[in-house]
Amino acid sequence: MSCPALRSVFLVLFLVFSSASAFALLNPHVKPEPCESCHMKTPTKADGEAGNYFLLKDTIDDTCHVCHEATCCKPGSLHGSNHPSNIKDWDWKLFRRPKTLPLYNGYITCSTCHTHSIPAPPSYKMVRIVKVDGKKIDWTELCRDCHVGY
Repeated sequence: MSCPALRSVFLVLFLVFSSASAFALLNPHVKPEPCESCHMKTPTKADGEAGNYFLLKDTIDDTCHVCHEATCCKPGSLHGSNHPSNIKDWDWKLFRRPKTLPLYNGYITCSTCHTHSIPAPPSYKMVRIVKVDGKKIDWTELCRDCHVGY
């Protein structure tokens, strides 16, 4: 292999591996999570239990939308229109307080259904309590946590 060709191979390998590392360092969903991507300071366990998360924005949803509104969760998108978020009041005949899903100060937020870091093993779009069997996705358990008669 000639010297210029060898340099090209090394350059390509360097770019691939350095960009993957950079992505992992910047992506708040990849462990170890860079807390300052979403928080003004890292909350302690006691802070979290008290509901003090020191978010970059006023709400969990606004904090998530810093990155995700440009991609999957923009207004009018399927995800943005098929399930509301950042809501506290709902029709108690149709919905109940979740049994296992977390609320944030009583609000349904992005983190009610989605984990903030990639779980092990990975789940479909970081969704909590969803079952994946090949190409089939079963949302039943997730939806039943809040929806009466689902």
